[in-house]
Amino acid sequence: MDKVEIKPKLIDMLAMLFPDSGVDKDVPKYTDLVDDLSMDSITFISIVVEIEDVFEITMPDNMLLVENFRNVGQIIQIIADVKKSTTLSEDKQ
Repeated sequence: MDKVEIKPKLIDMLAMLFPDSGVDKDVPKYTDLVDDLSMDSITFISIVVEIEDVFEITMPDNMLLVENFRNVGQIIQIIADVKKSTTLSEDKQ
């Protein structure tokens, strides 16, 4: 799964988690989820849980920092990296 495939799924997920924010398909890639959408710690955990479920990955503990999830671009990169490392690990087995 590449970044082009990740983005629409992520935007749909964020729209569900931020229903009053007006998030839609045209959300800027660099919208700050903390400053612009008022992401709090509960929402952050919800985002991580949803990402793990939707993208069938396990987020590494060292990535579980709000600073890593401030915008869509960062989150897309994290998902792509985790998916890639998961695929590489599966290929080695």
